Amino acid sequence: MTSGEHEDLLEGARLVGASLDSATVERLGRFVDLLVLWNRRLRLTGDRDPGLLLRKHIVDSLSVVPELPAWGLVADVGSGAGFPGLVLGCARPDLPLRLIEPRRRAVSFLSEVIRTVPLPEAQALELRGEDAAADPSLRGRFALVVSRALRLDVLVRLAAPLLEASGVVIAMQTPAMSEAKAGAVARSAGLDVARVRDYRLGGGELRRLITFEPRRRRIPI
Repeated sequence: MTSGEHEDLLEGARLVGASLDSATVERLGRFVDLLVLWNRRLRLTGDRDPGLLLRKHIVDSLSVVPELPAWGLVADVGSGAGFPGLVLGCARPDLPLRLIEPRRRAVSFLSEVIRTVPLPEAQALELRGEDAAADPSLRGRFALVVSRALRLDVLVRLAAPLLEASGVVIAMQTPAMSEAKAGAVARSAGLDVARVRDYRLGGGELRRLITFEPRRRRIPI
């Protein structure tokens, strides 16, 4: 990582509310180095320039860091090249993390990053989201389910069965997804919008995090 990229990373993290120590920056640097290397053989991301990966993808993923639980199992559904899952693992290597991804080559990459960085509490699972949602060993276990890759209607349907009683879902969206529309989509999965947080990337692009929680049943009076 060049000095300029290092400064861009720290400034981008500040803009999205994430504080990075030197150990986190080192882990993120190892992740990006591996991604650039693997991108020469496999098209894991459309963007291949290290600086662009940092400014656009790493920083965007860091927006979820302030929302992470103090403890509890975290899932990234449709992890792909590791956004946001591997970034969250680099920022919080203490959290048990499951990266759910159906493509074998992507899972091989995720596993290599987990071994090399290293992220001892993380595990890449070669699973379709539908299969994860139906797996008895995964259902009802997660404090947080997040995705940057899935459409909102797909995410809430797959994430709801994975949540523990007090768990939440975070959807990484753009402002085009309004709170009202998100709420209407989520109701079909038994979820309600808990909060919405907007932030800007270093280039000025506006992004939105929408957090959902299980609908609380009202007790008849």
